[in-house]
Amino acid sequence: MTEHSPTVPNDPVAEVRAARRFGMLLIIATSAAMSFAQILQAPPLQSANDRSRWSTVWSLVERGTYQIDEIDTAPGWGTIDKVRHEGHFYSTKPPLQSTLVAGVYWCVKQISGWNLTDHTAEVSRIILLLVNWLPQLLSLIVTAMLVERYARRDFGKLFVLAVASWGTLLGPFTSSLNNHSPAAICVVLAMYPLLRIISDGDHRKRFFALAGFFSAATFTLEIPAALLVVVFGALLLKANPKRTLTVFVPAALIPVIAFVALNCVVTGSLSPFYSSYGSDKYVYEHEGIPSYWSNPQDLDRNLDSPLMYFVHCTIGHHGLLSLTPVWLLTLVGWFRWRRWPECRQRTILLVGAGLTAVIFGFYLTRTQNYNYGGNSVALRWMLWLVPLWLIAMIPVFDSWGSRRGFQILASILLAASVVSANLSGSNPWQSTWLLSLMERWKWVNYSEPPPPFEFGHPLWSWFPQLGDPKISGDVSVKFVGTRSWLSSMDPMDLEHSIGDSQLTVTAVNAANRSDFVEVRLLNMDWNFLVDPLPDGRLDRPPGAYVLIDVAAFNAGKKSSEFLRSIDGSKLPRNELLAAQRLVTGLPQSVEYRPGHIRYLKTPLRPGKAFRCQRAAAQVLFQPKRADHSLRYRVDLWLSDEIPFGVAQIEITITDPASGQMLTFQRLTAAEASGFPPREQSEPVRKNN
Repeated sequence: MTEHSPTVPNDPVAEVRAARRFGMLLIIATSAAMSFAQILQAPPLQSANDRSRWSTVWSLVERGTYQIDEIDTAPGWGTIDKVRHEGHFYSTKPPLQSTLVAGVYWCVKQISGWNLTDHTAEVSRIILLLVNWLPQLLSLIVTAMLVERYARRDFGKLFVLAVASWGTLLGPFTSSLNNHSPAAICVVLAMYPLLRIISDGDHRKRFFALAGFFSAATFTLEIPAALLVVVFGALLLKANPKRTLTVFVPAALIPVIAFVALNCVVTGSLSPFYSSYGSDKYVYEHEGIPSYWSNPQDLDRNLDSPLMYFVHCTIGHHGLLSLTPVWLLTLVGWFRWRRWPECRQRTILLVGAGLTAVIFGFYLTRTQNYNYGGNSVALRWMLWLVPLWLIAMIPVFDSWGSRRGFQILASILLAASVVSANLSGSNPWQSTWLLSLMERWKWVNYSEPPPPFEFGHPLWSWFPQLGDPKISGDVSVKFVGTRSWLSSMDPMDLEHSIGDSQLTVTAVNAANRSDFVEVRLLNMDWNFLVDPLPDGRLDRPPGAYVLIDVAAFNAGKKSSEFLRSIDGSKLPRNELLAAQRLVTGLPQSVEYRPGHIRYLKTPLRPGKAFRCQRAAAQVLFQPKRADHSLRYRVDLWLSDEIPFGVAQIEITITDPASGQMLTFQRLTAAEASGFPPREQSEPVRKNN
């Protein structure tokens, strides 16, 4: 007779727990994979905000200084988030975080041999994986531990973790060097040990140390979080005064002392540079260029009233509830806190509600800076509070989580929040989708309209003046630059050719006609872009000229009215079309539209920028060798300090069907009448 081993009965509780933990693992793994992919796909140096931090990181490792003067001039590295201090540029960001990231960069550089200028994308992504992705993964694991311990219903546990993983606007910031996602991570890592102490009565030293260190670390990333350190310290002081004074306080002092000491070293004061907003550190002029903060643009213009700002911060284009409606469940948790007698984290509910009200109120009082945190996908200065908002959901699900109707409603709110959080992709430094929609519907408009042309008449040519009224006799300007094009007009052909490009423009009085000016153009080539040779090269004439009626030109008449033949009559059609291409830079004559004021350095005056007004014109045109129309565009930098009034010209041909750029040419004024000869400026070299 065969002896069988006894059958072990199934444990339904263990099976449910195993299924729940598998679900949690799946949620975390999915979130981690999404963040990993975002970091690998995100372009480096996405905005002025993260470039400001990256500039400090580069300067510390490559030059051993917090001054960012050198890297700020490199193409793609310039930032508006800088101050002028003691004759040098510095990042406006507190230096502690950048110093720590610089240590990571140094290690990456030593191991890989790569640097941030030659391998910008590769190095920045490795660093972001180390300083953003790994800590975020840790915070999700701790969040799972937190909800597993303090939530009572399975649906609530999975839901809160899903919100933390997929449904907050912290997600897009993972692919950028920023202070908001690290601050939220620090709150999670401080809140868990705090709850273990005040809710569970577990007074082990390590919990006091972790709560102290990470709450203070939050303060170093978000200055208003100083209140978090005070509140957490007060709660722990009540629970165990001795451990708070001997463990919590010393642990908290580590990041605080590092933060204050570095501020003193870099800024000469206890405060970071951004606390001097509005001072001469922010508002300055350097080499003829005023700082961005001398005349801020778009959202930074500070247009909204306090009431409108409150509306847009709550239910408007940057609204906490409109962009992430799942936080409605957090409001329910706060307003019904008295009805959760079995909730072990009721104190944290009150802390979260109180901190949110105080921080929100603080920013509402900063009427001089109503900019919603600038151009980003969220009300980013509130994001570090997200972990406290998550905790407030737990008692709501503990009470109502078994109701089918509530589960459906909560799932709808979560789905809407997940979609909203992922619409921006891997770039957090862009307008919220709701702001873009409102602007499209013309409900709001934060942009400043460009001023009219300063020379006072319509512009039908790439030059707004004939020669230079301050100079008698012949006047000339030499433009130099580079030209690139595809090897054929096939937009799928990605092989580029690059060559030097020149243009010399001279104005002379027309023979026997005092009312005409002859404009001579040497090495002019862009009008022939309408019909390039089969191999992509341009057949350039040695020179060309046009006769211009001065009175008609200065009156802003169309090119067909100011272009004339040598006897003063109108040009025949074929000659007129060729002349129009010369003076417009386009295959067809169109009017240039005015743009905003910008500043440009040229070889004419390398040490001081020219104040320029942007202008642009574009047209759709089908060349003979193309099977469809292409978009031709000319962008101008206009300055009345330079003969002919032009500092720089950019000509672009794009295939509108594919978005592929086919040709790009940039010409910058390098020599001109009235300016002493100068050597052409050296290009910014990369660091080796």
